[in-house]
Amino acid sequence: MELRQLEYAVAVAEELHFGRAAARMHVTQQSVSEQIRRLERELGAPLFTRTSRRVTVTAVGEAFLPEARSAIAAVRHALDVGRRVATGTVDELRLGYAEDLGPRLFQLTVPALHARFPDVRLAPRPMTTVAQLSELSDRRLDLGFCWTAEHPPPDLASLLVAREPLMVALAADHPLAAHQAIDPAQLSHQPLVIVEREVNPWLHDHFVSQLEARDATVTIHREISSLDRLLPLVLTGSAIGLTITSAAAARPFAGVVYRPFTDPTPYAGHSIVWHRDTTDPAVTALIDIVRELRDTGAFLPPEVPHEPDEPHRGTATDDTRPD
Repeated sequence: MELRQLEYAVAVAEELHFGRAAARMHVTQQSVSEQIRRLERELGAPLFTRTSRRVTVTAVGEAFLPEARSAIAAVRHALDVGRRVATGTVDELRLGYAEDLGPRLFQLTVPALHARFPDVRLAPRPMTTVAQLSELSDRRLDLGFCWTAEHPPPDLASLLVAREPLMVALAADHPLAAHQAIDPAQLSHQPLVIVEREVNPWLHDHFVSQLEARDATVTIHREISSLDRLLPLVLTGSAIGLTITSAAAARPFAGVVYRPFTDPTPYAGHSIVWHRDTTDPAVTALIDIVRELRDTGAFLPPEVPHEPDEPHRGTATDDTRPD
């Protein structure tokens, strides 16, 4: 039995399609089929039932595949530990984060973590949610902080840290700016600017579905990767922007006003994500710290003023992106 056979079996079980499994593993479909047949011969029973239309997992497969996943995870963990010892980074905690969430996370958690593990060195990396989940599954990260992973892949676990309200960004002279709160239906057929689906498919679809559930007919004018790209479009009256409370609070802009939604407020969740089988005490400690802080309300977003006190000056350089 070879590791690649286990990886192919898991890929087929998750895709329920030999062709998609082969594409995912970057090999030919023939290679996947041959390795699965060899594995089944060694087991003495089929893992999958194949027809011209579908692939299903057999009872043997249902029993075998969880153990295969554990074996793959154990091998990857052993390789990861060996590499980190070889490079002298065994006490390094590799942490991915969405750029607009990272500062709050580090400000709140780093002092408490260093009090418990003074020798652990944090290696933070700004990353999109998609990249974080991928690198966590490949064990190139120890923990991620992203938008959002309430239902992560099977090999990962997550903790919902907060649900952050969405805000509407409007030109100060836009008719809707006269309202203290915006009903989503009022945005029907309005040109909206929201986060790129390529950057975060879940968040993009979540924004749209929440508006549609409140009787809005969503018309997307443009997809953007940062608030700095959204604000000029709003200021010129070209579009209405959707953003998160913390991003709005951090980026006052002369001529742009932010308005909350009427209840129930659409939201964006953010979570910490880690390996389900982790044994790293520093990771476990950081999870506990985040949970304790969450329960005290420390991660609740700041209040957003209706209008900025001063005009926005200087060049827009901060990339406040809902990654």
